[in-house]
Amino acid sequence: MIKINLVPLKEKKKQQEYIFVLLGAIVTIFLASGMFWVYIQKIQAKRDLNVQIKRVEDESKGYEERIAEITAFQDTEKRLDAANKNINDVQLVQKKVVFALDQLANNLPDGVWLTSITQNGKKDADSFVVDGCAFTLNDVNEYFDGLVKTQGLSKDATLEIKSVVAGNLQMLGNATVGKNKEIIQFEIITKAVDVAS
Repeated sequence: MIKINLVPLKEKKKQQEYIFVLLGAIVTIFLASGMFWVYIQKIQAKRDLNVQIKRVEDESKGYEERIAEITAFQDTEKRLDAANKNINDVQLVQKKVVFALDQLANNLPDGVWLTSITQNGKKDADSFVVDGCAFTLNDVNEYFDGLVKTQGLSKDATLEIKSVVAGNLQMLGNATVGKNKEIIQFEIITKAVDVAS
């Protein structure tokens, strides 16, 4: 009879099983540690992304404040430009009107006096109405013709004779009219225009 020692074979088999189990455990530990490392890397990447997002949001708040400041400056600049344009427009109208008023006074002949000068207002700041009185119709015509020919006033001015007053001593405007004097009240509507330089 042949005796076979089965114990070493069983031990060998057990050793091989232990080696497979040990190798399986090592591989499992290696895979688990690799997966754990990947998981940690993902968590770290997520944390880094959150930090970057927060930093960008903080920077964007600073940019939003700067954008609001720039917008406020642009609005202020627009308002100042509009105010500057209004001032320039007023200066241009003022120059024309002052020159026109100067011409109204310089062309005033003897026997004619003005009782009022009224600007037509916001609608047409260059236009105005001149009311006055004169002793003769020739004085009124001489004054009107002089105004039409002068620079700074519109050639399209209109003259209207309002009334002729004659008779006893009367107060007309600020002027006292003597006996048997004829007074002609007139109205001239004209417009200040640019003077050619």
